[in-house]
This record gives sequence, C-alpha cells and structure tokens, in this order.
Amino acid sequence: MGTLVPLPVLAETVSGTLASGDATLESGEFYDTYDISGQAGDAVTITLSSGDFDAYVFVRGPQDAEFSNDDANDGTSDAGLTFTLPASGTYQVFVTSYASGETGSYQLETTVGSSVGPEQATAPSGTGTLRAGDAVQGALATGDATLESGEFVDVYTLSGTPGSRLMLTMRSDAVDTFLQASDGGEYQVFNDDAPGGGGNSELEVQFPASGRLDLWATSYAAGEQGAYTLTAQATGDVAPVTGGARLALGSSVAGTLPGSASYTLEGRAGQVVRLSLSSDAFDPTVALSGPGGFSASNDDDPAGDTLNSLLEVTLPESGAYQVTVGTYADGGSGAYRLAAENGTTVAATPPAATLALGRAVTGSLVEGDQTFSSGEYQDRFSFSGRRGDRLVFDMQSGDFDTFLSLYLPDGAIETNDDRAGNDGTDSRLAITLPQDGTYEIAATSYAAGETGGYTLRMERDSGTVVADVGAGAGRVFLLSVGVADYNRMNPLTLTDGDAAKLTQTLQTGGVLAPGSVTLLNAEATRGAVQQAFGRIAAQIGPDDLFLMFFSGHGSKENVDTIMEGDGSAETIELYDAALRDYELAQLFDQIPARSLLVLDSCFSGGFDNVIKRRTGRMGIFSSDSDLTSLVADKFQAGGYISMILQQALSGHADGDANGALTAGELSEYMRSTFYRIALTDDLSVSVHDRDVRQVGNGHQHILVDRGGDGMAYEQVLLRVGQPRLAAR
Repeated sequence: MGTLVPLPVLAETVSGTLASGDATLESGEFYDTYDISGQAGDAVTITLSSGDFDAYVFVRGPQDAEFSNDDANDGTSDAGLTFTLPASGTYQVFVTSYASGETGSYQLETTVGSSVGPEQATAPSGTGTLRAGDAVQGALATGDATLESGEFVDVYTLSGTPGSRLMLTMRSDAVDTFLQASDGGEYQVFNDDAPGGGGNSELEVQFPASGRLDLWATSYAAGEQGAYTLTAQATGDVAPVTGGARLALGSSVAGTLPGSASYTLEGRAGQVVRLSLSSDAFDPTVALSGPGGFSASNDDDPAGDTLNSLLEVTLPESGAYQVTVGTYADGGSGAYRLAAENGTTVAATPPAATLALGRAVTGSLVEGDQTFSSGEYQDRFSFSGRRGDRLVFDMQSGDFDTFLSLYLPDGAIETNDDRAGNDGTDSRLAITLPQDGTYEIAATSYAAGETGGYTLRMERDSGTVVADVGAGAGRVFLLSVGVADYNRMNPLTLTDGDAAKLTQTLQTGGVLAPGSVTLLNAEATRGAVQQAFGRIAAQIGPDDLFLMFFSGHGSKENVDTIMEGDGSAETIELYDAALRDYELAQLFDQIPARSLLVLDSCFSGGFDNVIKRRTGRMGIFSSDSDLTSLVADKFQAGGYISMILQQALSGHADGDANGALTAGELSEYMRSTFYRIALTDDLSVSVHDRDVRQVGNGHQHILVDRGGDGMAYEQVLLRVGQPRLAAR
C-alpha cells in the first residue's frame, strides 16, 4: 500500500504496476491501494492512466463514502475522478482495471486542495446537515462529486429523532432530479419523480436508532447541471426504535405504526423462535437482536404472494432479545400483528417433514391446512441442500392445478406453475442450489381453496447442460423497442420513453455494446426488428448478454399453425404490424449467447415458449397470457416492469453489492419490488379469452421465467455498480 500525503494544495504523481500476485477484487481484477488524507470540503481530483490496460479507480473513506470512475471522458481507457471529501480523515484510493486479469504499468496523479469553508458565503452546495424545517439552495455543477455512472451529486447529512420521518423534496427547472438516502447499512430508499410529474423528486425517510442518514441529491441522467431547491419537512409521529414491551413465546400483540415498534423477548440458547409479522396497511419488516451482537432480519414471508414477514432463528445464547417492527423503504404506517412461537418445520403429513432425494411423497391439500393470505392451502417440506446441487421437483395431481414454491436459506423465492411442454396441471421446478443450508418446498394450488391429493418428488438432475455460472459479465447487446405513437390502434403514453430510458441506463452504466439498437415509434417496424436481430447476432460473443426489451401494446390472435397447439398466439404490436410469439422464438435462435427477454405488454406471459426453447434464456413478463397490463402513470413510466427493470440494472438489484448481477438477484428484485407496489396500488386488470374477449377480472402480477433453470440462478448477467473487495 502506498501513501499520498496531501499538503493544502498538492499535485502528486506516482507510478506503479498491476501484476500477477497483487491483491484481487472478488471479480478477479488486480489492484493497488494508496492512502490520501484531507479535510471535509477538500476538492480531490484523481487521474489514472495506462497504456497497458483499461483503467478503473475508486475511493473509499469515512462515513462509508465511495466514489468511482471507469472513463476520463476523453475517449481513452484512462480513468478520471473529481469529488469533494464529505468528512475529514484518511481515504483509500484503489487502482485497478475494468476487466479481470489485466496487468501492466500505470501512472496515478492525485490533487487535493482546500475548498471554501461552509461558513463562508461562497460555500459550495451539497455540504452540511439538514433537519426538519430546513430548506437549502444548491447546484449540480462541474467540480462536484460524481456517481460512477456520471451524475454530479451533492451529499448531505440528515439528522433527526430516531423513528421520526422526513419528507424530502428536490425541485429544479434545470435538471431531472433524483434523491437517494441510506444509513450505510441495509436501509436504502430512492425516488426519481414526485407526484404530478415533471423533473422534481419527493422521498420520505425514517430515521434509524442512530438518528442519522446520508442523502445524495443528484440527477437522473449523467452530466446534468443546474440549480435546485431541497426542503425537509417532518411527517407523522415518532415511532420509537428502542426499549419495548415484553413479548412471550406463544403470544401475539397488535400495534400501529407510527407507534410502539419494539418488544423484549426472553430466550435460551438453542431455542428455535418463529416471529410472524403481518399487516394489510404497509410492507412490514421484523428484526431480532440480542446477546453477543446477534442480529437477524426478514422482509418477506416465504409465502411469496404476500409482503408479510416471517423470521425463524435458533438463539445462540440465553438472555433478553429485542424484536423490532419496521417498514420497508416506503416508510408506511398502519396496523400490524406480531406473533412469537416456538419454531418448527411445517409438515404436510407428519411425520414426513423432510423431503428425501428420489423418494416420492403422497399428500393431500385439505381444509384446515396452513394457508397463504390469498387462500391457497399449502403443505411444506424441508431438506438440506449444498451449493451447486442441481435438483428437480415434480408435483402431480388429478384433483387441482398444482403450484410449487421453493424458499432459499437467504429468504429468496423461486416458483413454478406449469411443467414445460405440458398443457396439464402438473408443476416442475428445477434449480441449481446457490448456497448451503436448509430449504423449504411448498406444495400448493394455483387457485385459492382447491383441495385433493398430490404426489411430490425431488430428484437430482444431471441431464440438462447449464451455462457456466462463472462466465458472463461481458457487454450487453440491447434491442430496446418502445411504441407509443400508434396509428393503427389507440396510442399509448410513456412506452417509448421506457425504451429510451433503458438504453440510457445501460449506457451510463458503461456496459452497453456499440452494436446495440434502440427503435422508437415509427422506427419500430417488423423489418427493423428482424434486421436488428441479424446485426446483433453477427457481433455478439459467448460471454455477452443479449437483452431484448419491449414496451407497448400486446394482443392475441387465432392462428392455424403447428407452432401453436392451442391455435392462439400472443403478439407484441410493433408500429406497423404484429410479431407473434413463435416468430420471436425463431429470431432468438440466431443469438449465440445468453439472452434476457423483457416484455411490458398485455398477454406477455404467452411468450414463455421463447424461453423454454433453449437453455441460457430468461424471461420477465408483465402479465399472464390471458391478462392485460397497466400503465404506471404514478412512476412516469409506460409500465411497472419497465420502471423496476431500470432500477434493477442501475445496480439496485445487486443484493450482495459485488458488482455482478446474477439471474437470481434480478429475479428476486423484480418480484419483490413489484409486489411492494401491488400492496398499495390497485392492479386490477381484465381477463381475456383467445379471441381477446373480456371474460372476467383479475390482478396483474409479474412472471419471471428462467426456463426451468436453463438460466442458472447464479449465472452472472452483467456488471453493475462498484466491485467489492475480496475478503482478506
């Protein structure tokens, strides 16, 4: 490790070499580190140049400060970074490469200069502390700190009473504003658009026990500059986050947020405790902390159809534990119920609580079984799994339409309704286990209240070749299509913007391949889409990702072809004509790389045949094949899936923050974010038959299809955010 010791204003240059044997990041890049020291408000400029590798530089320091940059905006492979120190202290500069394994010499130049103090009239924007009732004026400008995707950012400290809430509003006529707040841990909230549209942002935050949050005031797109006003207003009552009434095992309590949110639970070492937290008013989270620094939390009940929380843990020591009731990022409020009981595994037909490999279990869904909140009966089985095991679960029934849900040790959920290539009611779920631990499989029905007998079997599957999960994270070849200005059917709003924003998101993230294609409105013809497939197929490599995105109308039509066994095809409606599901499947066959298909359109679930046709494909669809999809006006987006996908690919779906977004992480983020929206928004839609006649009503829900594990859970799709250091 080197040291750069800054004077009041210092420009220092050092030379070094990345070589085999250096420390490495988790993603395989060699790195060197240097220390710089400075005072809060000091302006820092870092330039990293190399003729041997594509340079990448990032900085970490006090208060979890992080800054990074890949390109110096000069058309070279050098990296450049300018920012203002948010706190006094020592910062680490990490010199590395964009791609793993690159070596060679480099030159690092660091300039540290004192900025004008915050007490002076010419103080730079983006410094200081905000409290309830404060209003500040600032400006995003050259010389500000920048996010790694190129947006200028001003950083503030929020201070308030633990449990209290602030409504933050950022207004500007010059930039499309964006707000993000974090406690430096798991709590992170962000918002792009305020109600009523425009470029303003509105964000509600709740203070943790520390009474402190960091706030980033920035823009939606890279490079935007201009003045803004930032206000902070108190909202609601204070929800206490310390102390707590006594909670006994075998009992339940009711409460309201804002209000009492903490309880004391006495337990003994080795005791299994199950905490169930439910609410119809907000998205609840439950956390448990206790002796020896023990802590555990859960956001979602393994019953994936709800946003309730379920936490089951084995207590490591005897003593008093604190149970904390909280809300997810939206800072909701309302009534809740918390229950504490001795934890046990729920079994379908005791004593068959454990599902054994290769042995079929026969059971029945009957009245009196445990139910999901939506009314389906369920039987649960547990098994121990090891990372890398490839398993297949088959559920068969002649009495009801089966449904399988698998709950991973970390709380993630995988589901499957129908067995591929089978129009019946049986279900198959295949997965390569991503971690060691105890898993649960729930045998249930597709519709509420269904009963009858079933057979469930777990087998090891070695017959399907799964892509190397270590490969990937190359370029993203994007075909982004959005149509709003239809002439041959009713026009839409914002759907063309969905496609344009996705292109911008990947471009600012530095992963968009030059051969990518964006087709908007009149550009989005059948011929143009077919030509785009051909051009991309000729350029894409085996480590790249092909992403096709569409936002616009979808429909159904009767067809006479062996490609559609039921005589009905789902379509995406391009500007001039329809493109049928089986036609899109044939186009995808040209692509010799992993592929992701995202459709935000009516009846899009009918395109699952594209995914099941080959391994290495994944699909995200905004609705079932018989349901319409809604416009997400409140989010200034043509569809909910479009808006969530933009957030996911911006880095928010990178759950372990290692800079590599996997198929499993994307699946979980898309599902969980959609169902949080569904908790507060009315997503009622119409049900249509094969002739597109309305035959009923239903609710929109997201479909994520990895092709029966054809796209492995751990498969890396693309690189996002900032790489994390490997454990020392």
